[in-house]
Amino acid sequence: MLGALSLIVATDWIRVSETRRFAGEAAAIAALAAAKVPEAPIAAAANAARALANGADIVVTTERGKALPGPSGLVFVEGPGEVVRVTVSATARSLLGTPVGLGRRTIVATAMASRAGVAALTERTTAMPELPMVPSAIEARLFGATGALTVGERTMLGQATFRVADLVTELGHILAKRDGGTEADVAAVAEASFTPAELLTALASLYRDSARSSAEAAGILELLRRLAGSGAPDETTLPFSGVISLGGEGVDLTLASPLRPLEFIQAVMRARLAQGAISVELRSPTTGIDAVSLTMVSEKASAAVLIGGEDGVVGIPSIRIATRFIVSGLAIPGADALELPLEVTLSSGDARIRRIVCGPAGPEVAVTGRPVRASVAFAAETTASPAGASDYVRLLAAGGLTAWGKGRSSFAEDPPVDMVFRPGAGDTVASLRAPIDFSNRLERLATETQVLVSLEGNARGVMSEGGVRDEIARLIAGSVKPVDAVLSSIFATFGIVPGKMDVVAAGAACNTATLLGEVN
Repeated sequence: MLGALSLIVATDWIRVSETRRFAGEAAAIAALAAAKVPEAPIAAAANAARALANGADIVVTTERGKALPGPSGLVFVEGPGEVVRVTVSATARSLLGTPVGLGRRTIVATAMASRAGVAALTERTTAMPELPMVPSAIEARLFGATGALTVGERTMLGQATFRVADLVTELGHILAKRDGGTEADVAAVAEASFTPAELLTALASLYRDSARSSAEAAGILELLRRLAGSGAPDETTLPFSGVISLGGEGVDLTLASPLRPLEFIQAVMRARLAQGAISVELRSPTTGIDAVSLTMVSEKASAAVLIGGEDGVVGIPSIRIATRFIVSGLAIPGADALELPLEVTLSSGDARIRRIVCGPAGPEVAVTGRPVRASVAFAAETTASPAGASDYVRLLAAGGLTAWGKGRSSFAEDPPVDMVFRPGAGDTVASLRAPIDFSNRLERLATETQVLVSLEGNARGVMSEGGVRDEIARLIAGSVKPVDAVLSSIFATFGIVPGKMDVVAAGAACNTATLLGEVN
């Protein structure tokens, strides 16, 4: 008797647990379905829940309102709002309660959901470097000996466009071959890493067919193949999410605006900096500069294209550039050249999706962001500085004469800029602008530089300390324009113009819904 009773209790418990699980799943599925169809939420919820019920007797109740934070979760408030609450009631049979008229037990589950959207943002800032030698050296360092672009090639890559969806498809083929033939979907591509050669090969494939009938496409195809096969010194793999961020599904790729090959290559280059510093040496890049050494590094990668939801970011990562310029022309006996060890810091510029509103008038995308800012200072010194002045850096040392300098010039951070996009209802381009005249920063640095001079031995009778300071100040001021040309060309090589960044919101779709957690 006791064994039979235990079996009945266990059976009842299993039935109740199963019904409770089913009711919870049905409520969640119904709430998501109702949120996606705001024009007919009641029918959508009922159809979704009953499809899961497979003929079982259930009651589906659908309400619309808003969700507010409460002491132990979200509290639903019925009325106007974008939140749907669905309650599913199901019945569980009880063998133990049947003899006393309690053979049926009602199980209730509730879920809330809100309609969610996916938007596409593209960061767009391209510029032509003033000094061709600068981008050529950087590109050769990143892509190999034949990876440098000419001015004409840069122009050609900046005028053509391609579809992000097509690029993702090609990268899926590369992943499939890599993984032994398994077909790779959008999610797999989004989470994968690729070498620069693989990324450029995929991009080149997009021009393969059109190259048969278009001389321009044929030129782009040949150029991209050359970059992909140029034999880069290292083939560090790059997370694709650091170039293009895919937070949506395959169908959402159609939202993305056409991307230029030059923009994509620049995004790849910036992602490469996030994997490790690169160094470049230049000889006489412009009149007034004898030589310059560059070391560039980025703390992180930042996608140039985003297809995703709220809190997604596109932009330009922070980049630190350590430089050492050799400038000749000093009228100081025994010292004719000056070293300018400068450190340039570019703060990150970004555009973040703050809110995607899926209302009756269509999607509205609220974005907040900042453009790139810049600062320049004399770099930290590794050699001994004058006593009690560790923030000075050595500028020259010759025959008993030593000079140190100190200076910094930077822009204050601006508050973020708020923008609202209504894709399909007008302009899709908005500008993040905080005007920067970088040459002005260099001029201020030159004007405000503090110089300490030490004269020892025979150097004391050659020139006064004041004369040395004046001569150094003259040469620093005279080198502002050529130094600016080099640094601005570095920025432009990576697609950066300090103080500027355009954002394109090509589209948005309210094709998803999100569960809102526990309901009170």
